[in-house]
Amino acid sequence: MVASQKNPTPTVRTKSADNHAATPGALPFPDGVYREGAFAMPLPNGWSPGATAKGTSSFLITPSEGKPEAQAALAVVAIAPPAAPSAAPAFEKKKTLGGVLVADLRRSVIDRMIGAGGWVINDRQRDIGGHRVFEVIAQTPATSDGKPEQVWNFYFTEVNGRVYSLTTRTGGSTEKLAADAEKFLTAFRPAGGKQ
Repeated sequence: MVASQKNPTPTVRTKSADNHAATPGALPFPDGVYREGAFAMPLPNGWSPGATAKGTSSFLITPSEGKPEAQAALAVVAIAPPAAPSAAPAFEKKKTLGGVLVADLRRSVIDRMIGAGGWVINDRQRDIGGHRVFEVIAQTPATSDGKPEQVWNFYFTEVNGRVYSLTTRTGGSTEKLAADAEKFLTAFRPAGGKQ
């Protein structure tokens, strides 16, 4: 989904905050398995693979306890450039993820939310399951055709030379979906970056 966005070079100042709720701890994986190229991984409970189109894998997330259905999508958004021989200072490393400016990743979410009539709520950098992750939380309003407001989480991470985006959205409670997305990212280990 985000892979089709333009990659402008804005001068957006990002801030890091830690006010987005997520349920910590490992939850069990079901028998469902996601297969993509050279790797396979278990999916969180209630997740099932959907269609794959234009390099984006989609997932349907079964509602539980009367909550609305949720969706997720995984896409490669960039190929990381080769690492420079000299190590950059820590403050410089925080500005990029896999060689891509986090400001550009945030801008891609802002552009998408503008197109959907939504807005960005927050962003932060985290470590999830050994992956450095840049997360952007956004929201779109309820629509006149009865769709409730949607909370969107965009997780960007670099694995084996590729920058991936895992995007989730739901009209219901976000805590379980955030915990499931974190489980997905923890288990996400594509082989050799060649899938």
